[in-house]
Amino acid sequence: MTSIKKSQILESIEFCEKKGYFKKLNDIYSKLPKGDCSGCGNCCMESVGINLIEFLNIYKYLMDRNELRRASIDKIIDYYFLELLKKNSCPFKDDNNRCLIYEVRPLNCRLFGHWEKKDYNKNLQRVIKQNMEYKDAIKEMYDIDISEEVLSFSIKYCEKFKPELDYLSKQSRLSFCDEVMSLDSRILGSGLIDIDYRDRGIVEYFIEYLMNSDFAYKIKIRITKENNTKVVDRIKKIYMI
Repeated sequence: MTSIKKSQILESIEFCEKKGYFKKLNDIYSKLPKGDCSGCGNCCMESVGINLIEFLNIYKYLMDRNELRRASIDKIIDYYFLELLKKNSCPFKDDNNRCLIYEVRPLNCRLFGHWEKKDYNKNLQRVIKQNMEYKDAIKEMYDIDISEEVLSFSIKYCEKFKPELDYLSKQSRLSFCDEVMSLDSRILGSGLIDIDYRDRGIVEYFIEYLMNSDFAYKIKIRITKENNTKVVDRIKKIYMI
């Protein structure tokens, strides 16, 4: 059993199309300021946090792109189940540092580079602290040492990106987030999709579409504890759809 049912995803996509929510999402995206990106791909190294409406938008984008969908699922499985053993890049980044879902990339990707440096570094310190707390919890609960490659990795502030106008304040960034979240509340309020409301990364959304989230996490812990990457290949044979 999956945590996010395919039938509910499709019903929610149809609902969003009828209500014009995907258009509203694109309208929000269109209001974001532009910037000059070098295309180095250094920022595309994590399961970036996304909203439900954005997951539905990306899922819809992949529906009639079978080759891209299968390749993405393959990388998503690698990213999730090997996450504590090795550092993989975003599953949607290709070998030339291009975003394979650029047209529907989520808000957090679009906002990257627009942060003021002091705000970004303050948030980075918060993330590093959370990682250390997670490391201690995993050690205590499962007697697992997270790979140093994973633990020490962080996405540094981008000095190369140049905003077209000026960097966005925290209040401005949060206003965009609030607009997208308001679309989530309407979808969840419809009752068409039965998921708990919590923060998820793009990888986690797709994993929960493939299988039950608790079951997936147990397998991930087992793979990490035993350092048995062959299990991932067996998962792909079952869930590559």
